[in-house]
Amino acid sequence: MRRFLSFAAALAIFGVAVVSAQKPDPATLDAAMKKVAANMGAIGKAAKGGDFATAKASATAVKMALQEAHAFWTSTGKTDAIAMSTDAVTKITALETALSAATPDPMAVAAAQKEAQGTCAACHKQFRDSDGGTPPTYTLKPGTI
Repeated sequence: MRRFLSFAAALAIFGVAVVSAQKPDPATLDAAMKKVAANMGAIGKAAKGGDFATAKASATAVKMALQEAHAFWTSTGKTDAIAMSTDAVTKITALETALSAATPDPMAVAAAQKEAQGTCAACHKQFRDSDGGTPPTYTLKPGTI
């Protein structure tokens, strides 16, 4: 039994070492950000049209994608990026809450969406480069990770 436990412990330590040695993949972040962009636009359109259920579904999709981005940044160990992604998840959660009200207040929804978009802009300014297109395509700035 002791041999089995020793073997299991060694295997677990080896597994953690292999996972932690993997370099973060920027494609993971890019895929998450594409989901965020598509759904942030959908939130605005749906909310302006009074379709708060659709807006909430899009906000939930944004939150899931932001959590993927947060995992990416956590794997890089960049504390400022981790703080920004934590803030982004907090702000999109506030938007979800505003959209979840029995009778959502369009002004509160718009304010919460503006707050959430502000976190996007701050992170993009520090960590992302734009190709200048319409719509722009973003990539990680060189040397970020």
